[in-house]
Amino acid sequence: MATKEEKLRAKFKELDSDGNGTLDFEELRDLLQKGNPNFKSNEVRKLYNKCDTNHDGKIDFDEFLAYVYGQDVKHGNLQDDTEKDWGPCQDVFLSFCHHGAQEMEGKEWAKFVKDNHLLGKGFVKTDIDLIFSKVVTKGKRKIDFEAFKQAIRHVALKKHMTNGEMQDKVSSCHGPELHGTKQDAVRFYDDKTTFTGAACANENFGVEDDGHRSGDARHAKQQAEAKAKLEGGKEMDWGAVEKSFNAFAGPGAEVDGKELLKLCEDCKLLGGGLTKQDVDIVFSGVARKAKKVGFELFKDIVRKIADKKKKEVQDIQEMIAKSDGPVIHATQAQYSRFHDDKTTYTGSHTEDHHDGRHEKLAEAHKAATAADDGERPWEPVKEVYAKFAGTDGLDSREFMKFCKDANLICKDFNAQCVDIVFSSVVPKGQRRLYEDAFIQAIREIAVKKGVPTHKVQGAVASCDGPVLKGTETQYNRFHDDKTTYTGMHTDK
Repeated sequence: MATKEEKLRAKFKELDSDGNGTLDFEELRDLLQKGNPNFKSNEVRKLYNKCDTNHDGKIDFDEFLAYVYGQDVKHGNLQDDTEKDWGPCQDVFLSFCHHGAQEMEGKEWAKFVKDNHLLGKGFVKTDIDLIFSKVVTKGKRKIDFEAFKQAIRHVALKKHMTNGEMQDKVSSCHGPELHGTKQDAVRFYDDKTTFTGAACANENFGVEDDGHRSGDARHAKQQAEAKAKLEGGKEMDWGAVEKSFNAFAGPGAEVDGKELLKLCEDCKLLGGGLTKQDVDIVFSGVARKAKKVGFELFKDIVRKIADKKKKEVQDIQEMIAKSDGPVIHATQAQYSRFHDDKTTYTGSHTEDHHDGRHEKLAEAHKAATAADDGERPWEPVKEVYAKFAGTDGLDSREFMKFCKDANLICKDFNAQCVDIVFSSVVPKGQRRLYEDAFIQAIREIAVKKGVPTHKVQGAVASCDGPVLKGTETQYNRFHDDKTTYTGMHTDK
């Protein structure tokens, strides 16, 4: 396999078009402008002068090699006399390789440079990738330890340090730095005194054994301390408070959360640090899982309310004792004549009043529609009835037609009155009007119209029967004018 020096020498020969072992300005310019036509001659001159270190107007292979590696060395070797044993550096190299591998990737090389603070003094971020690409074998993506050593020499060259100084700096490295996210402080996790239940007995949490490994004991201690604190305030006799409590609690002598809130509202306890939500919290804290509390637990509720409002217990007791019980709030109904005026009651609703109003109205109507001495004979009316009814009587639609054809409809007796009269005289359970009911309907019509019965009899008797109305066709000359007929139609 060809060495790197052999590859560079072959490349140099390709550039040396005349084969004299050196590169002149024209050869370098033609080569560069062939690859990039925009390459200007003055830029080529600057590059050429950098390579021509002895200023003889030609570039030999050693000068070309020095320009490629950045220093005047022969055979591509960056070694110097200061180098020492590379063993400590190899340990550092392996610590940055992934999971015990023997080769280093580009990102691991970059981490090595940053963790050892090698950047600065001529060695910048862009040089990290440039040096890696110089030392990595073509076609590969990782470098072994030999390539790593060559990379360290390049870094020393960039930083103007000897290779030995760079070896000392690398060997003193502590290895890869691991950066993790620091967890924020959480009281319920970091403060072990807040642990309850099984967590109090879990050694993995670092809880010290104080002889009380049970969370129940700790909770009981807290409850006892809280109760002692509440009972330490000034209290008066609970007798008057119990009386008010019973008024709100009812027969069961217990209140639920809703009744407690009602008590707090009616006793004007809300406000001053106590909200409706606080009442629910206090109730659930005292009642635990129970849905109702008796008077003994209610005492603890009063103490907690006093603590919430920053007052003495006796102040809350006095506010509760002043109450006579729940304040009833009801909506007053608006006045309704048909409900409040008992004289308008009819039917079974009048039983409590015994004024006979409904019966009086019925008797008055019966008397108004009864037969009177002024009636004419009913035979002409019955004949008209037969023309409209036939043998099966009149239904409501036929009765309406009768009233219209007999010219009975007027301002005092409209179409709505026709339906009312029909429903008032037709026997219950039937839908047709027969002769006797028809006569009574004539009397009802007379009452509605405000005229004597014989007047309506006369109007009915003058009726010739149902008026039949058909649609008259429009004049059509080709149908009505027989002179236009042709063919077989002329004889018809």
